[in-house]
Amino acid sequence: MARDATISQQDVDAVAEQLRVGGERPTARAVRERLGRGSMATVLRYLQVWQAGQARPVDSAVALPPALQRSLVDFIGQEVASAKVGLEAELALAQQVNADLLGESERQAAALEEMDKVLEALRCERAEVLGRQAQLAADLAASQQALEAQRQAAEAARTELATQRVHLDRLPRLDAEIEQLRTALDGERAARVVAEKAVAVAAAKLDKTEGQVSDLRDRLGRAEEDARAATQALVKLRG
Repeated sequence: MARDATISQQDVDAVAEQLRVGGERPTARAVRERLGRGSMATVLRYLQVWQAGQARPVDSAVALPPALQRSLVDFIGQEVASAKVGLEAELALAQQVNADLLGESERQAAALEEMDKVLEALRCERAEVLGRQAQLAADLAASQQALEAQRQAAEAARTELATQRVHLDRLPRLDAEIEQLRTALDGERAARVVAEKAVAVAAAKLDKTEGQVSDLRDRLGRAEEDARAATQALVKLRG
């Protein structure tokens, strides 16, 4: 959206007139520096309007003596040459102003292009983060399912162990084996508690790290090994 001009035609006219009265050439750059605000393009447009208003009206032609006409022609030729030099200088200044405007426009275009690149990079990064978050959510769901299966297996192991205790209470010689089973079950329970805590931490810090999910998998693996060891011990007891 275009910005509102901070200067007016009256501001430029006043500064240009001050420069002309002070013996300075009222160029766009000089007016812009004296004002201290406004864009170069706006100053140049208002200055051209002021310069157009400075043209002198041409008097009606009158009949003059030949000698006076020659003198006037010579004088006018000198004035035209002098004015041509001034106009050429003003043209050079105008060309310089136009070059500055073109340079500023190119710099702004380059800045906009750079901003577009940064925005595109941010979009790609956002998409990557979203994909990573989705993957972590899927891994967490799989870990929760594995934990639920582990709970069911542990519950079955406890039920089986309770059934076996009825028989083991009559066999004092198997106290050592029962103690081992209890130790294994306690280890499985502790591993399950640790796994549940790890799952909770992973759910709370899902967007920060993927390493916690890997650690949770390791802990669940150890819990599964403990459960399998307990199951193998129960199988041996059945034997």
